[in-house]
Amino acid sequence: MFKKAFIHLMRMTENSLYHVSNVFELFGLDFVLDENLNLWFIECNASPQLVASNDRKRTFLVKMLTDLFEIQSAYYKSRMSRTFKFIEKMVSQINSSPHAVVESKWKEEFDSNIDINKLDSEFTLSPNNGFSLIIDKNIKGDGAYFGHLEKECINFN
Repeated sequence: MFKKAFIHLMRMTENSLYHVSNVFELFGLDFVLDENLNLWFIECNASPQLVASNDRKRTFLVKMLTDLFEIQSAYYKSRMSRTFKFIEKMVSQINSSPHAVVESKWKEEFDSNIDINKLDSEFTLSPNNGFSLIIDKNIKGDGAYFGHLEKECINFN
């Protein structure tokens, strides 16, 4: 229920978010359950206050931030690995056949494969990381939502 609500919120607001793959933002989302166990979105805080006002919250914040840094590090390492492999490929092509180089193909490959948010398999997260991928915009169609949305909720444009 929460994942579906979160996906709908992201889809409604994605045009106003900063879309640079090497930047992340932390948002605090507040939800409440009513007496019929319906989930209601209350508010979103663009810069949530991270104050350890008690031991339980301190434990939660340490875990959340530790997981966040691990996720960011893994995505960064993944991108850098793809970038270095791409550079090696470019250098190899230039050295082997400098007159056959097509720069537009390099730009296309960079834009579609290198400069995207994608976690390559060699950069896995620790088993105790609480991260759960619920949207992957690199996947086309309804597969991007991992079965969390009904087909009638998805626009295939």
